Amino acid sequence: MTAPSVGAVGVIGAGAVGQSVAMLLAAEGWCESVRIVSRTGLSAQALVTDLEDMCQVTASSVRAVHVTDAGQLVSCEAVVVCPRADFTNTARTDVRMAGLNANAPVIVDLARQLAHYQGLVVMVTNPVDLLTRLFAEVSGCPYVYGVGSNTDTARYRLALARLLDVPPHAVDGHVIGEHGDQAVVCASATRVGGLPVPVPLRQVRDEMTDRPRRINAGLGRTRCGPAGAVVAALRAGLGLGDAVTELCVNHEGRWRGIPLRFTAGTPSVCLPRLDAAEARRLIAADAKLRDAYEPLARLYVPAHSETKEKTAVPQTAVRIATAAQAATVTSNSPVVTDWALRYFGPWWNATSTAPDADAVVIADVNVDRVTEIAQRVADHSHEETVYANSRMLVDRDDDGAVVASQPDDKLVYRAEPGGPLRIYGCEDVPVALAAARLAREVVRGQLLADGWSILHASAVVRDGQTVLTLGDKGAGKTTTALLLARAGWQLLANDRVFIRREDDRLRVLPWPSAAAIGLGLLDALDWYETVRERLQSGEQLHPTQHQKVTDALNSGSRTPPWKESGKELKPQFFPDQLHAWLGLTLATEGHATHLLFPRITPGTEPALLDEDRSVEAGDFFTAGTEDRYPDVFGLLPADIPSTGPLLDLLGELPRHAPALGHDVKANTDFLMQVTGPTA
Repeated sequence: MTAPSVGAVGVIGAGAVGQSVAMLLAAEGWCESVRIVSRTGLSAQALVTDLEDMCQVTASSVRAVHVTDAGQLVSCEAVVVCPRADFTNTARTDVRMAGLNANAPVIVDLARQLAHYQGLVVMVTNPVDLLTRLFAEVSGCPYVYGVGSNTDTARYRLALARLLDVPPHAVDGHVIGEHGDQAVVCASATRVGGLPVPVPLRQVRDEMTDRPRRINAGLGRTRCGPAGAVVAALRAGLGLGDAVTELCVNHEGRWRGIPLRFTAGTPSVCLPRLDAAEARRLIAADAKLRDAYEPLARLYVPAHSETKEKTAVPQTAVRIATAAQAATVTSNSPVVTDWALRYFGPWWNATSTAPDADAVVIADVNVDRVTEIAQRVADHSHEETVYANSRMLVDRDDDGAVVASQPDDKLVYRAEPGGPLRIYGCEDVPVALAAARLAREVVRGQLLADGWSILHASAVVRDGQTVLTLGDKGAGKTTTALLLARAGWQLLANDRVFIRREDDRLRVLPWPSAAAIGLGLLDALDWYETVRERLQSGEQLHPTQHQKVTDALNSGSRTPPWKESGKELKPQFFPDQLHAWLGLTLATEGHATHLLFPRITPGTEPALLDEDRSVEAGDFFTAGTEDRYPDVFGLLPADIPSTGPLLDLLGELPRHAPALGHDVKANTDFLMQVTGPTA
């Protein structure tokens, strides 16, 4: 027989997966011994006895050895971690997450026993992405990988091969992100026989979900698939063969499953290209794992690894432009600039660009700067305000510099006269949100200085002609715009627009933002089930959406949730989701030609009210009336243009005050008639 290539491999846990891993190692014969440890010792002793019988029958040279504690595995070349705490899993969704609180203490204890172990560690215990990170950060071990995405990838390839009636080996595709409900299928990069194919995602996801359920129903637990993934990871990580395999690792500060190309045991990242929807799902998966990990870190990880610098990555940049005004955002996180591309692209012109030394917004993930600036603000006399619904502490220097922190969001800011606005945060997504808001404020200031004003109105466009809908909260601005957009108009805005007089016309631009659409309106417009199915398939709405709304959608409830203050909580859509999910077409500008002042009353038949409401000064946003984005950093001009000329020209436009009920078809037909060419 060929001499073994590897010395000892340790296996912690003698349950379903541990037994299968040990059996495969004994059968393959490339290691000298398998050392097995279990919590009570009885199952490890029994497994060793069983393996001895197998090795004798098959003439395997691998020795099975029982050891009494994990600390005795430090001389092994690799260790497989697959224990499971005693708990009953009754979860129907997020099944792998259900064992987090039970399994975490077990993994922490093992990590402490194997502190600074220098060999290869392969984590199997679920939720594997979180526990891989927990083991690595508690133990300080340098080579820790988690299996999970590789079994997801295998299931994806099998499912797609069956659906397309091709051999599985012809399918080249990956599943990345979380090993769980937020797994990201990389459909856009999938190839069959080297060629791109349309991937029936819904059917694929259903099969990927159903496979482990069928296994669990018949066998109690999955075992062979995960064991095969472990052995494949061991072969690649120990340099026994070059391969590409999907494993959970620390990639740019985020622990998630990604493809790794192993060459002589050395890994390199080979992440497939993602389309916009896949990138959004990966962001959502990262956010879910981050939020779930934070309580673990506070409980178990001394000097929480969030305080460590992330792996250095090149600066990325995006240029945002509209109506001859522009701003460049740079960041050390591609999540931030990708977010800006997604957020502004559907309504303004957003393009990737080379990092710019003159960038007006610099938004970096840098925990040390967060700690430093937050402490400085706290130590000095400061004022307090609310920005984007979050408490903000603001300190102003004598030289005009503004330093601020938002403790609840772990964000800090620094703005100096004539310099860039700097944003620092502990995590990518909060920094991305802040960068998008403030980049918009920079461009807003430029537009206001160039004579634009902000009108509180929704807007739709057809052939360049724009209908503006105005009114108080609850009057029906969003409803009217969506009814017309659903009937073929282009949606320009659902809440506010930029407007400026140019010659004898009124030019209108969108205000990029998440769109809030109530559950009742989603249901009335036949969008509710579409949105719910998208969420249940792993996609995410805007992260500012309240958890009560997400829970309502997932449970199928159509009853709107409310804040204690009496404000309705609504689903929050990214701009691009208005098209991708709801089928609406978006507009980038138009010219105001018609005004509507609707009133919605249940049971009302659509009709025109005998009212002559016109646009008033109070319909415009000013520094004094801005309720969400106060000008903390001095980004807006001191002299805001007068709205008088706009009011004069708006007063000349045709205007109607439609009374609307809850009959969608009747309302739509009436609005189309009112806004038609003969109106």
